[in-house]
Parts: sequence; C-alpha cells; structure tokens
Amino acid sequence: MKMKLDTRKIYLAMAEKGLTATEIAKKGGVSQQAVSNALNGNSIGKVKVVPAICKALDLSAKDIVIIED
Repeated sequence: MKMKLDTRKIYLAMAEKGLTATEIAKKGGVSQQAVSNALNGNSIGKVKVVPAICKALDLSAKDIVIIED
C-alpha cells in the first residue's frame, strides 16, 4: 500500500487561504523542506507532515491523502 498526497487539492486550498509552503510549515511545526518535498511528490517523509498540512489548511487527512494498492 502506497500513500501519496492530492497536491491539486492542497494547492487549491493554499491559494484560497493565501499561504505558502513556508507558512504551512510554520503553522504545522515542521520544516519547510518537508512540506516542499511532500508537495513536489518526492516524499511524504515523516508522518508529521500530513497533520501539519491539514492543520494549516483546515483540511482532514481524508481530503488530501490518496492510498494506492
């Protein structure tokens, strides 16, 4: 099972809220590099990145996580 982010939804929410990856990282308490890696599809990395993005954008994990078999 592989987990990836629905970056389209994340970027839309970022645009609506006027937030950058750096601002999401600060609000979520993770590094900017971790958020950038996740948004670029390189790696979700540590599990803390998903909750950080959800917190900053007021989304649930169900909104942004895609699970593939």
